[in-house]
Amino acid sequence: MAGATAVGALVPRSARGASDGRALAWTGFGAGFVILGIGLVGNSRVVAGIGALLIGGLSAFLTPQLTLAFYLVAGALKGAPWLAGVPDLTVITAGALGVAMLVQARKPGGIRPFPTATILAIGMVLLVVISVLWSPAPDIALERSFRFATFTMLAFFAPLVLIRTRGDLKRLMWLLVAASMLIALTSVPGPSPNQPRVIPGGSEIELALYSSIGLVAIAGYLLIVDSSRWRVLWLVPAVVLANTLVQAGSRGVLIASIAALFAIGVMAIARSRTKLVPIGVFSVAVIAAVVFAGQLSGPAATKYRGVVSGGGTVTLGKRNFLVRDGIDLALRYPLGRGVGGYEFETRFNWPHNIFVEAAAEEGVLGLALLVALILAAARSAFRAREGPLSPEAILALALLIVMVGDCMVSSTFTTFRPLWFAIGLALAVPMVGRRDETERA
Repeated sequence: MAGATAVGALVPRSARGASDGRALAWTGFGAGFVILGIGLVGNSRVVAGIGALLIGGLSAFLTPQLTLAFYLVAGALKGAPWLAGVPDLTVITAGALGVAMLVQARKPGGIRPFPTATILAIGMVLLVVISVLWSPAPDIALERSFRFATFTMLAFFAPLVLIRTRGDLKRLMWLLVAASMLIALTSVPGPSPNQPRVIPGGSEIELALYSSIGLVAIAGYLLIVDSSRWRVLWLVPAVVLANTLVQAGSRGVLIASIAALFAIGVMAIARSRTKLVPIGVFSVAVIAAVVFAGQLSGPAATKYRGVVSGGGTVTLGKRNFLVRDGIDLALRYPLGRGVGGYEFETRFNWPHNIFVEAAAEEGVLGLALLVALILAAARSAFRAREGPLSPEAILALALLIVMVGDCMVSSTFTTFRPLWFAIGLALAVPMVGRRDETERA
């Protein structure tokens, strides 16, 4: 007892207070999950909301990567029936993420200087907001510009603020894999043969996209940085997510994911001292994909057969008229029709191609800013501290390939948070170290 007292006397009172406060915070964090569960079981939005707010608020202090991970997947989760009692998950996670960024700003070292390419993103935001002035659809323009300048750009700046070390990035990838598994395991059969599996209340594209994010996190980062003997266990969620990706039936996401995994394989082989192991793993994965693709795809097989047999030109090109309309609009309005202008002119939400959308609504300048920002992000990925073949570089490049590939056939740049997260993460890569500078100091 006297020894314990002596040891306690050696610990500064401020440190003991901080430790006690952290223990209390973790207790409250766990209580938040209990309250959330009670609210969901009892179908009480108020109780569930209190639990969600408690979790979100405390996670901003305890594990900010959790707030970022669930902010990125909030759109896919909030349609789940078992979360029907929770208020708007996007708003809650956005608030928690904002608090987490403010907490980080108050820590020693504060917020690091943003990379120069951030100016391109800020310029894009200003252009979208200003284009409201000449948009023919002011109501749509105000809503989209507001969401772009707040919710979407939050995903862009979050990795620049919250991801400082390899440990931060590993935690984020762990959590993204967990969230992707949750989405995959709670997916349901689609309402039509054209949608084999979907997220509850959503689409097959979102299911495929989040499965791909988790798969890339495993193959492009966790399997590389994890040096323990147990890292082979990452193959279990990888197989589940790969199976879900194929069964979702989203050809655009699947093609982009194959390109990303190919890039991961090539870079992993290039960085490995013993080439035989990664070459063997890569070869086995390719052979397994070819042999078992038909069995894994299930009802989605008909969609994939159309692609490889040459009979898929109609289905693959069914959105071509949307792209053509966007190109025509861009040619008629070189300075852009304004945010929401595409929907006003065509009665379709967006052209399912972010580059055409940027050109049609924000003009030549908007297209130039978007292309320059993506190229700057790709260049930044190769400037990782440990070289262009480091795990951080591989991950950032693979995520960019998936997101940009998906955006060529789907999505809109004003609300597609995963794309802007991937860009922000790639820009943050050169600043990510094994330890934070403030820790070393």
